[in-house]
Amino acid sequence: MIEAIFDGNKYRYCKTKKGNYWVGVSGNGGLYPGANTVAPVSLWSELQRSAIAGGCSRSDFVTEKPEKKKSVRTAKKSNGPSISIF
Repeated sequence: MIEAIFDGNKYRYCKTKKGNYWVGVSGNGGLYPGANTVAPVSLWSELQRSAIAGGCSRSDFVTEKPEKKKSVRTAKKSNGPSISIF
């Protein structure tokens, strides 16, 4: 669990399959969103810097991107001359 203190308020970093976000844990004043409320996106970079300065690794914030599926084109097979009627 990654926690950071910024501007006297405590935040927690949450990782999910759908996305990552910062949640307010405790504090009051300034840009504190409230307990269990997602912090404003404008604070995320500051919170990340604060967490890294506190001893967290930068790799903790890197998300894996899903691999793109390769589309395989099927080759049209020809069994000799044929007539198609539409």
